Amino acid sequence: MPDVPPTSAHRTPSGTIAAGYFEALYDADPDPWAFATSDYEAAKYAATLAALPRDRYGRALEVGCAIGVLTRSLADRCDALVAIDVADAALAQARERTAGLGHVTVAKRAVPGATPQGPFDLAVVSEVGYYLSAPDLARFERQLAAAVEPGGHVVLVHWTGETDYPLDADAVHAVFAGPDWAPASDARAERYRLTVVERR
Repeated sequence: MPDVPPTSAHRTPSGTIAAGYFEALYDADPDPWAFATSDYEAAKYAATLAALPRDRYGRALEVGCAIGVLTRSLADRCDALVAIDVADAALAQARERTAGLGHVTVAKRAVPGATPQGPFDLAVVSEVGYYLSAPDLARFERQLAAAVEPGGHVVLVHWTGETDYPLDADAVHAVFAGPDWAPASDARAERYRLTVVERR
């Protein structure tokens, strides 16, 4: 994880980590989490893809696509994929990785303020939910409940170590234990939790 923890200056009025924090990280290092080179990230991505209940999805949403490493693999499982992030430098790399894939849209969007509209049959929320404040995460969960069609899936993947973020992995995943979601799978690796829920 990056050595620069977010401070109060990096938070929006609602308490969510602001886009400027991520922009600064990417300005200092084009791959601050070593997404492209880390064995840990590679194994986590493989586990994420293996956890998908279906071999193929129609229209998927990836929230927090970063530099597009998972996006490139996820694209092979979707007829259409909308990948979003808040950092321009990360999005530029994601666009390079998905160049030539006409079914992939990479866009600058923040949740919950600019969550793309559905319908989706898959949403992947990997290492991003805990950057949101509790009120913003609750709003985002409601948005996904409206955007993901019945029978569709949400995949949640979050680091379980200590962070300086507004929430932790378990708090994020607990929000998706409400009446709109049926549990599909829940696994804990050494350093992350991977949960799949199905829209009722």
